[in-house]
Amino acid sequence: MSRGENVRLIRRISATGAMAVAVGAVALSSATPALAAPGDASARGVVVDLSAAVAGVPVITADVVIGSATAPAGGGTDTDTALAITIPGALGVTATGTVVEVSATRGETASSANAEIADVSLAVLGTPVIDAEVITAAVNCPQTGAQTADTTFTGLELFGEPVVLVPNTPGVTANAAVTIPGVIGAALNATLTNVETVTDDGAVAVAVQATLRLTGTIVGGPLLDIPVGTVILAEARCERPLGPTPTPTPTQPTPSPTQPTAPPTDDPTQPPTASPSPILPVTGDDSTQLWWLLAIGAAMVTLGGTASLLLRRSRASLDA
Repeated sequence: MSRGENVRLIRRISATGAMAVAVGAVALSSATPALAAPGDASARGVVVDLSAAVAGVPVITADVVIGSATAPAGGGTDTDTALAITIPGALGVTATGTVVEVSATRGETASSANAEIADVSLAVLGTPVIDAEVITAAVNCPQTGAQTADTTFTGLELFGEPVVLVPNTPGVTANAAVTIPGVIGAALNATLTNVETVTDDGAVAVAVQATLRLTGTIVGGPLLDIPVGTVILAEARCERPLGPTPTPTPTQPTPSPTQPTAPPTDDPTQPPTASPSPILPVTGDDSTQLWWLLAIGAAMVTLGGTASLLLRRSRASLDA
């Protein structure tokens, strides 16, 4: 083999080693464990979404969210407090009171949320619909254990009458007369419900949800039955955080002995050059022949190393 061929062989070995190092680095970096994101959590104080028109004329319009908190994506707590309940730009709807607090927390082992409002009063078309001293909603979603949803209300009234809401039932329905120009026997119908729902993965608590409808008869025209919309007082939601992903245990490959192999030639079309082989003894058992083969192999490895050293020295002297 010429000196140029030896140089090319050495370069190939170096390139192969560099590639192996790069592949190993990529494999190590991809084995880094990652934690699953914690669960979502959110809370809202007052949500008003009302709209109605009679004979093409709007009579009720109100769209507002007062007090909203969403747990930060990276973990932690979002809180808002002491918010006045007002509905700017509303038509036929007024509201007063205070959103005491809305809060939502995201953690690695639990997420939670809560909402509290006080002294709330909602009137539609000049008629008091909902009044309450205190309304709360709270949820808690631990990574392990039961999810919880709780609501409370003190002094809750519908059209001026005290009511008690039972969670996850059809609720309480009532109505009151209202005045709408051009409508005979106009009435506002309201149904209040309470929601406390838990699943394996989350929880929802809605202290008061009001669904409103407008009925009556247009003078000289048809009957009216118009969906007006909904009002939510104190809502909280959360989802159970996921647990950490198990860290895979890397396995070390078992090293196996390798036998030295002859380097490939640059031109595969040329037949391999035969090298002189020593004459092996014809006596002795199989183990003796194996020892001879091992000795010859070691000698060839040593000879190759010596040849490489001489090649480097020769090249250095020529360069000098």
